[in-house]
Amino acid sequence: MNQSVLEIAACLVLASWGLSAFGGDSERETRMEQVLEYFTANPVEENPITGHPVRPEKRFSRLFNISLSARAYLQLMTDPSKDASSSALLEKIAQYYIDHPDEIKDPDSAYWAGEYHSAALARFGVNGTERKGAILRDAERKMLEYMVLYVEHWSRPDLYDFSLKHQTYYYWNSENHWWQEIVTAWGYLLALKEDPEFRDLILSDGRSVQKHYEANAAYMKEHMRQRASKGFLVEISSGGYAGRIHNMYHLIYDISPDEDLKALAGKSLDLWWGFWAEEQISGERGGGKVRHRKLRGLKPFSENHMVPAWYYFGTGARDLEYLKGLKDTSLVMAANYLRLLSDYRPAPIVSDILADRDRAPAFSITQRRIGKSAGQDKTAPDEIRNIKSDRPAREKISKYKFYVYEDTDILKYSWVSPNFVLGTNMRPPYDVSSWVAGSAQGWWHGLLLKGKDGKYPERVVPTLIYPRDSMGAQYAVQSKNSLMARKLNDVWSEASDNTKHPMGVFVSKRLKPYTTTDGEFIFINGPSTWVAVRAVDTTLTPADELLTKGQQQAGTFYRLENENQPVIIEAAERGDYENFTAFKMAVKRATLVHQKGAHHYDSLSGDRLSMFDDRAQPMINGETINYNPAMAYDSRYISSLWDSGIITVNAGGKEYVLDFTVH
Repeated sequence: MNQSVLEIAACLVLASWGLSAFGGDSERETRMEQVLEYFTANPVEENPITGHPVRPEKRFSRLFNISLSARAYLQLMTDPSKDASSSALLEKIAQYYIDHPDEIKDPDSAYWAGEYHSAALARFGVNGTERKGAILRDAERKMLEYMVLYVEHWSRPDLYDFSLKHQTYYYWNSENHWWQEIVTAWGYLLALKEDPEFRDLILSDGRSVQKHYEANAAYMKEHMRQRASKGFLVEISSGGYAGRIHNMYHLIYDISPDEDLKALAGKSLDLWWGFWAEEQISGERGGGKVRHRKLRGLKPFSENHMVPAWYYFGTGARDLEYLKGLKDTSLVMAANYLRLLSDYRPAPIVSDILADRDRAPAFSITQRRIGKSAGQDKTAPDEIRNIKSDRPAREKISKYKFYVYEDTDILKYSWVSPNFVLGTNMRPPYDVSSWVAGSAQGWWHGLLLKGKDGKYPERVVPTLIYPRDSMGAQYAVQSKNSLMARKLNDVWSEASDNTKHPMGVFVSKRLKPYTTTDGEFIFINGPSTWVAVRAVDTTLTPADELLTKGQQQAGTFYRLENENQPVIIEAAERGDYENFTAFKMAVKRATLVHQKGAHHYDSLSGDRLSMFDDRAQPMINGETINYNPAMAYDSRYISSLWDSGIITVNAGGKEYVLDFTVH
């Protein structure tokens, strides 16, 4: 693409945002324009259809779908000269699914690019809000024919009604799948109900597309209200799947004709970015997380949100140079095209949180979360009660996605200092079957700290090593800058022998020059933070042979010789002690006793942390943890009573209220 066309593309997009090249946050818009310019000139190439990664007898079209759909949308938004080409890409996708209708029903492929189809028709179809009729009518008609097949299967008002009886805390699948399925159906129904050839269509259940649209929209509103009121997403701080949910929020924000629905999507994004801002280190979110699958959280660049974190706020290492190093078939940016081109911008108070954190004293974040299984509802429709798992090993995990939303028993806790975040999801050490899989899979907790140049987040992570996925792996107790974690021996994973999951601590590669070991201790004289790791009544031994090659390149794993013993992490800002030697001495002097099946640790935070061999609930200062406080969110910046739907954000002397009760 020549420079003049690039300039035109940038102007078109800036105009759609209501900005001039010098308007708004100029640094943010400059970064976004640079990213847009690069990817307009270097769009994603077509990805092939492959064998299914889990079901070898089937095709896998997700990557093919995303690559072509994202490219078509990028071109429509930036280069009118390619309208015919963009139309052909959309028609190719639609024809593929029309020719392979069984793949429309595949949750691993069908709706993973639905936001691009919906946004394309809303902005460039026969009723387009940007360039009416830019998509050739034959291609649009083919897309609409495909959309009919999709909503016949995936738009399910009866299931929405049933989920509403559980305050939306019933899912047939994981949270991000549920949200993708519903919002994609909503976007397709919006296109169908507005199209002169399809608006009068009656679906096979006897409902019109208008009625289906209304049912979807009503459910989506309640879903967003419930998430905000009760601890937000049940896939807690997921580094990957949150990006899929974000795309759905952006789609709603950009194309919804219903202003209340649009407002809820914008508020949901503001809330997510507020949470990110108060516990991020160099662009990566700290604190307890779930669904960091396949130990991805041991490696750098593991979080999907780090790309928009850079172009929105200029923080982190997923910058333009990183993006330029991606392969032309990479979907890292293709998955971000919709967000990059969206009308949405984070509320200014998010930047105020970031600015305040640089000078704020250390503070705690508590968030009451949902994830405990409610078992089965015998009044459920047959298709729910008769769910059969296609993976027998998963039968131990609750296959019924009914969540407890009263005594939820998960308390996300983080201790935030200017240079580090230490955090976990505290929960009782229940058997793994007590949790819904999406809230127990890929558990991540530990320490993120600023690296030498402040660009890369370093990590010290208590973890089990397993080949693919695990659930229910650990539990922890934390107060301020002191954390004690322990393995749970009933952990479920996809390993052939579920008893062999070595427990230890992973330390990222760039911390190696600052790291020394001393039997039961690891000390890190880090560039921003002093760290100590202490094995309880055992020792820590390097065991990189347990890691994959990629993990070995990312850091070192220190295995607990007795993996059933707890491990302790202490973190301190440089300056909290006279010098590093004084910090080490304080760690070594801290009292640690094991008596009558109890481990009691007098931590550097000043509080006594206790864990028990019989899996009794951990204690802080002799009292069991209150996993169900009155506050849904409680921190220096964000506060809200549980189930109130009124969230107050304070930073830099400003107050911003997110009211999710408005209908």
